[in-house]
Amino acid sequence: MLERQFQFSRMIGLLFAWMGEQGYEWSLGRAWESSDRLQCPHCGREHSQQEILVYNKRSKTMASKHLDRLAIDINLFTKEGKLATAETYRPIAEKWESLGGKAGFRFGVKKEDYETKAGWDPGHVEY
Repeated sequence: MLERQFQFSRMIGLLFAWMGEQGYEWSLGRAWESSDRLQCPHCGREHSQQEILVYNKRSKTMASKHLDRLAIDINLFTKEGKLATAETYRPIAEKWESLGGKAGFRFGVKKEDYETKAGWDPGHVEY
């Protein structure tokens, strides 16, 4: 697992260097998430952060690569400082895939629709 984390970190460095060369502006979103269980002040039961994200429909899986330090979300911005549209992530997703990663830009999209559609998590990259 540790070697995959090292490789993922190197890949992220390459992606960010490329994004800078292309003139993109971005900030970091979700990266590592703890699997620690925390007590809910409302119900008194313990829940992991991932369980809460799934419950609130902020994630679609309990097997998130964020838990393994193998995923990060990128917030992409326009020159006006507004969050970019999903389609704006296409070149970044393609670059990430060329480095050997998997892009959330493809999540939920059939291969035959790759040229015309964006997935439901465009800023997510994982290894």
